[in-house]
Amino acid sequence: MARPIEFDRDQALREAMQLFWRRGYNRTSVRDLTEATRLKPGSLYGAFASKRALFAAALDSYGAELARLVDELLRGEAPPLERIARFFDHLLADMAGDPERKGCLLVNTLLEVRADDSELARHAGDALARVEQAMGDALEEAAARGELPTGAQPRILASLLMTGIFGLRVYSRMRPDSVELRHIVDTLLAMVRAPR
Repeated sequence: MARPIEFDRDQALREAMQLFWRRGYNRTSVRDLTEATRLKPGSLYGAFASKRALFAAALDSYGAELARLVDELLRGEAPPLERIARFFDHLLADMAGDPERKGCLLVNTLLEVRADDSELARHAGDALARVEQAMGDALEEAAARGELPTGAQPRILASLLMTGIFGLRVYSRMRPDSVELRHIVDTLLAMVRAPR
């Protein structure tokens, strides 16, 4: 009996994720995936069941990395608005360091998949909801410290910042000028700070 070909599943998942990230779900074929991962179709299907399941796993892997980053940047001992600013600094650095202008895999997915594709939208949306939750938690802390404008609602401000993130990710694909993007972020952050 022949031994099954062994491969690194995590490595194959990373390679598939990069391909989906560059090309999108619909423009990535199974042939593209077998070439990128250097797996035969049988091995690919044996490990991931289907292209759709592989894409869902890629979204979850990307979301797990984002969750780690959120914990690192948005939670901790630093003042809450400083942590939020640090998150946006990282976002700007990430966009500046992406010559392919791939954007965010999760945002790209929400823009690409049909509105009635609740399964893939959930995989992307759940990860982004964790970002919004952490942003809202930091803003609740800022409110308790008197650092938000009078009457500001932290959860609404968190939604505003998430809208800003979505917009920046899409806008940067059209106009990647880092100085202009910095001005947009500074204006967005100024909206959540109490006047001095």
